[in-house]
Amino acid sequence: MAREEKIHIVIAESSPVLAAGFSQCLRRLPNINVNILEVKNPSDLYACIKAGTPDILLVNPTFGGSFNPATLRTDMTSDELKIVAIEVGKLNNHAAALYDDTISVIDDIDTITKKVKSLCSSPRGQSEEKESLSQREKEIISLVVKGLTNQEIADKLFLSIHTVITHRRNIARKLEIHSATGLTIYAIVNKIVDLSEIKL
Repeated sequence: MAREEKIHIVIAESSPVLAAGFSQCLRRLPNINVNILEVKNPSDLYACIKAGTPDILLVNPTFGGSFNPATLRTDMTSDELKIVAIEVGKLNNHAAALYDDTISVIDDIDTITKKVKSLCSSPRGQSEEKESLSQREKEIISLVVKGLTNQEIADKLFLSIHTVITHRRNIARKLEIHSATGLTIYAIVNKIVDLSEIKL
């Protein structure tokens, strides 16, 4: 049986109950391999999108007060992202038209499976935008998001602390990411670290 490509899904939902429910449901979809990241506020969402475009953004239309898909699309350099509304109540036609699709809290597994497969039916090209990182820089990102200090990284990699700081500056410049949250999201999305390796 052919191995399915992993689908990257970001869930933007401030309610922990809804976010956890959708997360568990998506992980149980038959014959679909998913990597899921939950974000709780708009700044984390933008950091996540900047770190690497996921395949699907599942978002509550009330996220961050009032979520506007058009604004997010304007700010993005890629048009590959599929934006899907979480329907708690029925969206009006105008609101629903802003999204690529909707998934309701009352949809069954078969319906959600069909929608996810349909959304991902067109192949995505691998983004090379962030591929200028060296292997050493990826090692440093991995250690930073695991919570090591500059001195601990220097000791572990047998580098001077000055070299570590220089690498970190270069990483921030290349990725245009200047927060620990953004770097963590980048590391997870780009498989530099596994979610299980990070202390939350």
